[in-house]
Amino acid sequence: MEKVLEHHEHAHHAFEQGAKNAALAVAVLAAMLAVSEQQAKHADIRVQLTGIFAADAWSQYQAKSDRQLVSLDMAAMLGALEAPTDPTLVQRRDAVIKRFNDDAERFAKDPKDGKEAISDRAREWEAQRNESLERAHSFDNAAAAFELGIVLATASAITVAKPLFRFSLLMGTIGVVLAVLGWFAPGYGAF
Repeated sequence: MEKVLEHHEHAHHAFEQGAKNAALAVAVLAAMLAVSEQQAKHADIRVQLTGIFAADAWSQYQAKSDRQLVSLDMAAMLGALEAPTDPTLVQRRDAVIKRFNDDAERFAKDPKDGKEAISDRAREWEAQRNESLERAHSFDNAAAAFELGIVLATASAITVAKPLFRFSLLMGTIGVVLAVLGWFAPGYGAF
């Protein structure tokens, strides 16, 4: 009878220790889940902002293209008209044609606000958007691993099953790896 009571006491102590460990694991996993979800939300917001900035840049690019085309068309139309006989009018006509051609060149190649500079900015915004999207996916994947770890740790506390507890720790470790990848190498954590 004494051995039965001693065995029961050891089993009760093991149950209490297992429950404490599981509760601690749940608390730690829940904290990591909160951080991961917060980072995923920040990345989602960044995806939206950079997507808007890229769309705005491409709209500006299209407007510059339209203005360039109008300038080139106007220069071509003036060049196709019969040249006036008055030298002053010829000079004024040539100046207007030159201005239209110069405008078209500026719309295309202005280093600060030409089509090339605008397309470079738009591509940069798109690259930032894509990286933020990968970051969001990586943090979302980390959050899923933490959630699974919480469920398994809770189940291990109820059932006193060490394999479930170990698997919950494995899920937590996977979540940590995915979260770290979200900060430093989001492309590897996004799948």
